[in-house]
Amino acid sequence: MLEVAAIASLLSGGLCGLLGYYAQRFNIATLSFSVAHAALAGASLALVIKSDVTYSALVFAILFALGMGIISTRISPHERELISMGFFSLFNAIAIFMVYMSTSYVLSTVSISVVLWGSVLAITKSKLILLAGITAIFMLYLFIFKPQIDSILFDRKLAKAEGVDVDLHTIVLLLFIGIAIAFALRLTGGFLVFTLLYNPVASAMQLVRKAQWQQVLAPTIGMLAALLGLTFSYILDWPVGATIAIISSTILMVAYITRTIINMKLSREARRAQISRGR
Repeated sequence: MLEVAAIASLLSGGLCGLLGYYAQRFNIATLSFSVAHAALAGASLALVIKSDVTYSALVFAILFALGMGIISTRISPHERELISMGFFSLFNAIAIFMVYMSTSYVLSTVSISVVLWGSVLAITKSKLILLAGITAIFMLYLFIFKPQIDSILFDRKLAKAEGVDVDLHTIVLLLFIGIAIAFALRLTGGFLVFTLLYNPVASAMQLVRKAQWQQVLAPTIGMLAALLGLTFSYILDWPVGATIAIISSTILMVAYITRTIINMKLSREARRAQISRGR
């Protein structure tokens, strides 16, 4: 069971870290944040209707990602942000309401722990195989459409002018985010799953400036945070989702402090060079 959880943590951390990089570069971070909470609402509903948490989260996440992906192509970025945050509040309310509506038996079982803070016991081989399949499909998608995706990353407007279907690729990316979140939710819990999307790419952006290195570093940090979080939670008997969030947040803080120190050193060296030229 622990080996399955370890592999799942590596896959979840790596996939979410990579998806977080593309979400940031596609400028849909807030929208993907709402997708994560759509998955949480779906998982919470599963407690009431007694269905599988992952599949219920998957349905909610995919439907919302598809719907918002289509709507966002017809509205301004500002309107998209406002609508996304509105749905974020709605999905949080639904999740809390569904947990409240759950019976006392459900509240005392592992089901609620999966939804709120994740569980090592919730990772099964069948879910692991599906997660591996999703990861492979996403990597294949990146390989096949690399020229178009690179064009979007370079300049969104120029890519659209060159005939690249930017809106379609944005919708596809959101769908992958929704699917990945639905499966990672079993490990981290619904309230913390988005930390695997944002903290790794934020850390990578602090540590390196080149986009190609960020693309490699973000999933690497995601895998490291997930695996370390799983390890510490197992040894110390801590909630796995909260532990992963703490580890990833610590990495982000260390990355930020490191970047601040580097910038201070570069600034001092630049001032010294300027003073030397003045002399």
